[in-house]
Amino acid sequence: MEAREKMRIVSGAVILLTLGVLVFLSTQGIWSMEKSWPILIIVFAAVTLVQSPRDLGGWVIGAAGLLFLFFKNWFGQIGDMSMNLITSAILIAGAYLLFKSMKKKES
Repeated sequence: MEAREKMRIVSGAVILLTLGVLVFLSTQGIWSMEKSWPILIIVFAAVTLVQSPRDLGGWVIGAAGLLFLFFKNWFGQIGDMSMNLITSAILIAGAYLLFKSMKKKES
């Protein structure tokens, strides 16, 4: 088995383990899934960056996950409308950067 395949298996296991912990915390009433789902995005980004540290997509996904985590848990003064606008802007900017990065790789 190649090192790359082993890394993919470990990555999948880490993501599933994280999901399992988040579901457990939610069912126990410790931390709701509504507030903890950005951690799954952060773990996905970390796994992506471990495999390829120069991957722009991993950095964008990680930054978005951190922002979502921050806004969902510790920045309660922002209204729902503002949060939706910020989330949309982050996702659009991230998609643009990923698309731009993919275009460069094709050239």
